[in-house]
Amino acid sequence: MVDLGLLVQDVMPFLSAAAGVYGGAVVQKVTDTAADAGADATLGLGRRLLRRLFTSGRGDEVQAAVVEMAESPGDEATAAMLRAHLVKALSQEPELVRDLSQMLGEAGVGGDRYTVTVSGGQGVQVGSGNTQTNTFTSST
Repeated sequence: MVDLGLLVQDVMPFLSAAAGVYGGAVVQKVTDTAADAGADATLGLGRRLLRRLFTSGRGDEVQAAVVEMAESPGDEATAAMLRAHLVKALSQEPELVRDLSQMLGEAGVGGDRYTVTVSGGQGVQVGSGNTQTNTFTSST
């Protein structure tokens, strides 16, 4: 099961980037597919995420929140409002969760997350697909 809070956390920087670049015209720019060719990777992903969010059942609310965020950059209350709309949209549409997760995964965003507590460790590696070899010698 996908943690919606983490998914929203992963999505927000891309939405913020698109809103910051396009300002109040963010909805028009995101829906204009001709502009995709000139978009860098971050902006391109933000545009794709927003396009998918705009077609969700809560698309109108997400659009309004993104426009407000674009018009008030750096306003934490506006960002919090957008996060709340995202959580509501994601909680209502499992296919939206799947689609956004897939887009982020294809871009190499998100993935495995670890919480690690190490006490007295002499060699620790955390991650996916890693290999670690430790050789310890006794000092006695």
